[in-house]
Parts: sequence; C-alpha cells; structure tokens
Amino acid sequence: ADACVDYSLLFHPDLGEWRTYLGHLLYPLEPGFVRGFFTSALLLVEGYTLEHELGSLHFASIFLGLQLASAAVVLHFRLVPCVIGIESALVATALVMHRVNPKVHTDGLDKGLRVPFAIEPRWHVWALQSILLLSAGNFPRALVIHAAALAMGGLLALRDPEVWLFALRGLKARSFGLGASLHSALLLFALFFAPLSAAAQGGGGGLPALAGIGEAIFSGDALRWSWWKASFPGSPPLVHLAVDGLISPEAFFLCKLLIAFGSPLLLSPFRLWSKIYAGACLLLAMYSMISPLWRLPHVGFLVLLYLVYAFWQLPSLTMVKPHHA
Repeated sequence: ADACVDYSLLFHPDLGEWRTYLGHLLYPLEPGFVRGFFTSALLLVEGYTLEHELGSLHFASIFLGLQLASAAVVLHFRLVPCVIGIESALVATALVMHRVNPKVHTDGLDKGLRVPFAIEPRWHVWALQSILLLSAGNFPRALVIHAAALAMGGLLALRDPEVWLFALRGLKARSFGLGASLHSALLLFALFFAPLSAAAQGGGGGLPALAGIGEAIFSGDALRWSWWKASFPGSPPLVHLAVDGLISPEAFFLCKLLIAFGSPLLLSPFRLWSKIYAGACLLLAMYSMISPLWRLPHVGFLVLLYLVYAFWQLPSLTMVKPHHA
C-alpha cells in the first residue's frame, strides 16, 4: 500500500513521498513468481532491442512518459484507486516497439544458433503482454490498466505520418485489417456494453411475453424504444455476468482469450485467426443460453451470432471481385 500512487500524489506532487514514487516503479502489479517472470522478460526484451534502436535517453523519456500518461488516465477517471508497477508502461511501449520494429541479427552467434532471417522481437513482446493480461488474478483491473496503456501508446504511435498513410491505403483497398478491426470492435461492444439476454417485464419470458408484441404493434407502442426497454429489460453484458459468476468459468476464460490476444492478432499478417474467433463466438452464444439468467435474445446475443458468420467469411469479404479476361 505504501508503494501505491493515488490521485492526490499524482496530481498534487509531494516530494516528501519520494519513497512512494520510487517504490511504485519497483513493485509488481500483482504478486507471484509467474507474473514477475513474464514482467521481467518483457522489460528485458524491450530494453535490449528498443533502447538499442532509440538510445537510452530517448527510450527512458518514452517509457517514463507513457507510465505517467497511463497513470493519469486511470486515476483521473477513477478507474483504479491507485497505480503500482511498470506494467502499464511496458504495455504502452509495445505499440511503439511495433512501429519502430527493431530487429535482432544472429550473424555473431555460433553456426548452430544462426537463423537465415532477422528476428523481430515485437512479436515476443505481444506474446508476453497477452500472457500477462491472461494470467491476471484481478482481470478487470488488469484489463483497465492495459487498455489505458494501449491507448497512450497508440496516441504516441499516431504522431508518425506514415501510420496515417498506411491506414488510408488500407481504407482505400478495403483490406482485411480494416474489416478485422471493425468486427473486433463490434465484438468488444457485445462483450462489454450490449445486454446479453432480455426478460419480459415482471421476470417472465418465452412465448407468453412475445404475445404482447402484437398488441404493441397495433397500438403503436412498438415504435417507441422506451416500450421495448420497459417491456424487455436487458441483462448485464456477457463479461459483466462472467465476472459476477453468472456465466460458466469456461465462457469467462474464452472471453479473456479473445480479449488478451486481440491486439497482436490484428497487427499480425495472419488471417486464419478469424475462423477461430468465429468458433469462439459460437461457443459463447451456446454458453449464454445455458446461463440461469437466459430468457430471450438481446443485442449482445444477436451480435455474437452475426460475428460467427462475419468472422468466418471475413478473409473472403471483398467489395469488388477481380475480373480475369
């Protein structure tokens, strides 16, 4: 607790608390040998490769700046009570490292260890970041910290004009990455914001509840969103239900897998993962229907069904098919 920087210490600095400022950089976000090992490995890879590419002073300024910016975001919006550890800076630096893309050459190693290509450690960084998020004991807190860190790292990477040009070319070409990004955002919307199940007013459900829709159509009430909201109140979203233990642990673990590996898969050149995400959305829809809160499908459930089809067809979705004479 003494090494945790809260809102007042960050936005109203007190030099008398220098031990807290220093200590929060040395303590891990969560205790445990496994997370400590992966955090140290992530720092080692970023420090060995990105610092060598940018220089020590530039790397340190980026690292500490991202640590400060990420902490300011989560504390300003009261997302966490206090900040501890450098995990947020490590995650934010992953996006910078992906953009810089430092390479490791094996020419100086023994012949038995050499490889005929340059190693790109940015993919090792993404793997370690995903494992850190997946192995978090307090998943909601770790997710909030990682999301804020990725946002800060993304803003720093967007300063490069080449990023905007690359995105513009992808938009014009209607690339796979554009469709994958949009549907991944839709998946996050379904998991975190869209109600999963709808129950008729008074706790009922099924066909008797649906019979009232006919009367609402003839009376005109069905044209008002307020009637739908009052007659069929929605349940919390899927991830909220999973955190509260109202969805099976297997479904919660599947949600964490989809979230943890979403960023590296979107940035990777591979496309097969969209098929896996389609199957995962189908499994989540099946797990949803065996939940004790399940009554009628709501927006979140319908979006999951759409994503089953969309992710499966995504690699072949093209606006204009090439014509060969």
